[in-house]
Amino acid sequence: MENTKGKDSKALKIIAVLILAVIFTSSAASAANLNVDPEAEGGYTRIQAAVDAANAGDTIFVSPGTYVENLKIEKQVRIWSDSRNPKNTIVEPADPAESAVEITAERVTFSGFGVENSEKEGILLTGARNCYINNNRVQNSECGILLQNAENNNINGNTVTLNGVGIKFEGSNSNTIQDNLIAYNYGPGVSLKKSSRNIFFNNYFKNAENVEDNAENADNIWQSTLTVKSNLIKGPYIGGNFWADLEGTGYSETCIDENSNGICDASYNIAGGGSDNSPLFPKVPSAVKALESKLDAKAYKDGMAAIEEAENETAASVESGAEENETAVEGNKTNETEVPEEKGAPAPGIGFTVLLAGAAYFLTRRR
Repeated sequence: MENTKGKDSKALKIIAVLILAVIFTSSAASAANLNVDPEAEGGYTRIQAAVDAANAGDTIFVSPGTYVENLKIEKQVRIWSDSRNPKNTIVEPADPAESAVEITAERVTFSGFGVENSEKEGILLTGARNCYINNNRVQNSECGILLQNAENNNINGNTVTLNGVGIKFEGSNSNTIQDNLIAYNYGPGVSLKKSSRNIFFNNYFKNAENVEDNAENADNIWQSTLTVKSNLIKGPYIGGNFWADLEGTGYSETCIDENSNGICDASYNIAGGGSDNSPLFPKVPSAVKALESKLDAKAYKDGMAAIEEAENETAASVESGAEENETAVEGNKTNETEVPEEKGAPAPGIGFTVLLAGAAYFLTRRR
């Protein structure tokens, strides 16, 4: 009797394994590869067309070129550039007033693209879950990457530069941000609003303001468990982040590493709250230079200089307008009726603010 039960149990296990094998094989067989290549016959010429035609689980390979379109990704697909090189596979929005890439689905992969020139977000994840945003160069947008009510996404190995804000979080929790270059953005490298339990580690920060000052920063994590593995700047441990600034006096650039383990001896306090308990030290200085070679410090300096010039010109224009108004008022005075004297300088109107915002955005688009 026991032998019969044993045989039945083994038979059931074998059947279960066979059923699972059939399910997995059917899933793999049903997933398709789609190719986007404007030069090839019979393929897709636009990325969005391939996304629309794809089924959940499909992979889309995109040939090098510049694709002028606003991508809306609403299904579980993997989108890869063929070259894996963000410099030769570019997405620019057809409508710059909208995000260049908008992802609203779960388990989307978007990898290997240059994303540029949006008046809003380069890459927007809204309501997205478990997505993988990897090896992209996101620049010249109001916000490089925005996570909006998005959770459990991995933002990995991207270069986020020359944007108004590098990466922004709005109501987004439990995301992982690792191995990124977040540098030379005109505003903060990272901004967190009503977002917690996000983990940042092994990133290279170099902005005038690396993390926007906000008490919610304390609700996020700024290092991983110390692990023996080569980090972003070729040190021996994965731990926290590299904290630089535009003057070469950032915490990682000036901290002490007495035991020569590539980790600063003291923690780094994050603006607004929280701390990086394992900030990276430049044990291999040439590795930092190699990272800097991937960035464009000159474009940032040129942009900032032009923004300052635009601000000065606008301020001069406002002052000139005020003087003209004052002269006109004086000319209209009569002996019988005196115009009351204005108290204080005129406040900048909305036009002034809009002009400054427009100038700042225009300059972030400079290449």
